[in-house]
Amino acid sequence: MKASKTSPAAPQRRDRRAPLVLAAVAMAVLVIAAYSNFFENSFHFDDSHVIENNLYIRSLSNSLKFFQTAATFSSLPQNATYRPLLSLTYAIDYRLGNGLAPFQFHLTQLILLLVLGAMLIRLFAGIYGRTLDRPWTEFAAVAASALFCLHPANTETMNFISSRSDLLSTIFVVLAFLVYLRFKSARVYYLYLIPIVVGALVKAPVVMFAPLLLVYLLLFGNVSEAARKGRESRRYRFGEAMRETAPSFVLGALLLWFLNSMNLPEWTSGGGDRWAYLRTQAWVSLHYLRLFILPVGLTADSDLTAFRNWYDTRMFAGLAFLILLLVIAFRTGRRDEQRPIAFGIAWFLIALFPTTSIFPLAEVVNEHRIFFPYIGLVLAAVWATMLCIERMRERDAAGRAVLHAAAAAITFTVLLIFAFSVHARNRVWKTEESLWLDVTEKSPGNGRALMNYGLTQMQQGRYAVAKDYFERALALAPNYSTLEINLGVVNGALGDQATAEQHFKRALQLKADSDSNFYYARWLSENGRVQEAIPLALKSMSLSPAASNPRDLLMRIYAAAGRKKELDALVADTLAIAPGDPTANAYGRNVTPDAAANPTYDTWFKLGNQQLARKDYLNAVQSFRRALDLNRSSADAWNNLGWALFSLGLNDEAVAAYETALKIDPKYDRARSNLQWLKDQSVKAGKR
Repeated sequence: MKASKTSPAAPQRRDRRAPLVLAAVAMAVLVIAAYSNFFENSFHFDDSHVIENNLYIRSLSNSLKFFQTAATFSSLPQNATYRPLLSLTYAIDYRLGNGLAPFQFHLTQLILLLVLGAMLIRLFAGIYGRTLDRPWTEFAAVAASALFCLHPANTETMNFISSRSDLLSTIFVVLAFLVYLRFKSARVYYLYLIPIVVGALVKAPVVMFAPLLLVYLLLFGNVSEAARKGRESRRYRFGEAMRETAPSFVLGALLLWFLNSMNLPEWTSGGGDRWAYLRTQAWVSLHYLRLFILPVGLTADSDLTAFRNWYDTRMFAGLAFLILLLVIAFRTGRRDEQRPIAFGIAWFLIALFPTTSIFPLAEVVNEHRIFFPYIGLVLAAVWATMLCIERMRERDAAGRAVLHAAAAAITFTVLLIFAFSVHARNRVWKTEESLWLDVTEKSPGNGRALMNYGLTQMQQGRYAVAKDYFERALALAPNYSTLEINLGVVNGALGDQATAEQHFKRALQLKADSDSNFYYARWLSENGRVQEAIPLALKSMSLSPAASNPRDLLMRIYAAAGRKKELDALVADTLAIAPGDPTANAYGRNVTPDAAANPTYDTWFKLGNQQLARKDYLNAVQSFRRALDLNRSSADAWNNLGWALFSLGLNDEAVAAYETALKIDPKYDRARSNLQWLKDQSVKAGKR
């Protein structure tokens, strides 16, 4: 009988395969269950300008444009960084969900997390198996992957759709590692760098693959045949590792240069003093570690600010923590069985570097920034735990079965607690109101949080409550243009138009951006000053060509004012960007956006009266015009049209409407009195 080519370990591996697959499936089920309540959660933060108000993602016909210019990434030029592949995924979600359906966007998030989880099992199993040949290493890899996917701190990345950049870029880094480790030909022909090139089109931190690979080779890899024969001095191994990773470093530098050159000139990171930011980051790193060990007090928007003084004691506490981590990494890196701990710590620190360096970002701390770094902490923590269990097994061989059962039970309990925590945290992210209420409670010194919670109250008509929150926010953020806009809106809703206008003008003084121009224009149009609103709306659109709000307002103004030439041009321009835009499509078909199915004169007239009652004069004008298209002899429709036009400040058009009503019915006293009152007002205005 010929000897079998199968090694003695092969049957054991086959014996482990079924429970291993079962464990992986159980992990996936637990992750899906944990996130089962997040599919209808609303959009938040940057989602407003990256997704909701961004015309470009509304059509896959813009796919090529995503790769040509960063202007397609956001409706705000100052946020227009080059992430074309990310924009493409949003456009696909928009198409699959037939619009801004939260379900589709969140479904993609969950699918990507499950894909990453499967990849992490392979990565962790490869590193653990390379360190120790034990039957439990693959199960430890499944546990580590589950721990990462179910960590409550990662709920921000999952619920904040704009953080898909962290999710996708992490996938490409892990993919590059898997390709490098599993395929020798990929190393020879540098095919493992392809995922890095693709991932750079999602987010720049993928270039941290190069230093991660360098540390991996220093800890685990003899990178040449000569090294495998015993020439393993530290200097030699470092030189070999540097030669092996040089292409990755060169590629990373080129990618950073390219990505930076593709950002719009207006783009800014939003940060302030770089040294104050840097002073804060050691403490922030310690905060991230605390969240990993004890994920309580999670907040979507911290009130931590940059440390003003170099002698801030929190900075020294953070530095001591970093030094301790480095000491642990160096000590564990010298022992073969402890090297995954060293690599995990190095991964954590290297992955954090892009957000904890001298390049300041708008916020000093953000929980979605720890998504990529936490892979390292999971890798280290699970391996350290398994080593402790292994030593306990060696001391008590008779109690191994009990020890295994206890370890499995504890692991499952921790994962179950994390799953319930994720489920609970998803409820916080359900709406803007629930999210910002949570932030105001956990970050009471955050002016933006107070403002955003007030905004949710204003949207529900609780204007007095909203104003109170805005004024509390003003004490914390006295020079915040967005807050001034909201103060203008709420004072207008409360009837104090003079104070409202002061706040709109103050917003423009602080920051003459697209939003400041748009909201002032909208207020002007609502207060009978359409002619003043038009240049501001045009300015808003010129500052943010991808924004849908100023275009929508301008189309409604042009339609109300009867400026067909300008309306047709704007409709054509908008449809060129977003062929499915509902407002532009409606005007392109010569109907209004609020048109009912098979409308009659009565339905248009009734709708117009409803719009008049809620002071929606722009749309009321259009409704009465549609009613008149079906019945030109309605004196009531002409009279009401006149009132809507007058309310917009279109006095000449209002006079013509009243006069037409009187031609139809000379005894129409209401139209006559309205016309006379309008003429009297014009005379008074002329005298002034």
